[in-house]
Amino acid sequence: MPEKLLYVDDDARRREVMEERLRQLGYRVVTASNGTDALVTFEAEDFDLAILDYYMPGMCGDLVAMQMKSKKPNIPVIIFSGTFTLSEMVVAFVDGFISTSDEPDTLMDKIAEVLAPRRSQRAG
Repeated sequence: MPEKLLYVDDDARRREVMEERLRQLGYRVVTASNGTDALVTFEAEDFDLAILDYYMPGMCGDLVAMQMKSKKPNIPVIIFSGTFTLSEMVVAFVDGFISTSDEPDTLMDKIAEVLAPRRSQRAG
């Protein structure tokens, strides 16, 4: 069964583009446009990975990631942002970070890297 990803981004165009790209790569994708909706969806469904925009209105990605990790610590979380660095606190509890200025393939590579251990566990 294809891996299921939660992709959270307040930028509608980028969300649509990334959803399509991830689907083309064989992932099942659920999207949310803000942190509050993302948390509701995350709690209600099973995911293999959550991908979060850092800067969103209402609740930034770091707060969303902390709440996700407190509820389901085994689900990896990747944060992407237009800034080039995140605080050490945020880096300590997320499983990956990329800059939005990176090429889209960088996100795809990071997804594969973060999901690799989960894939190995399933195979074993």
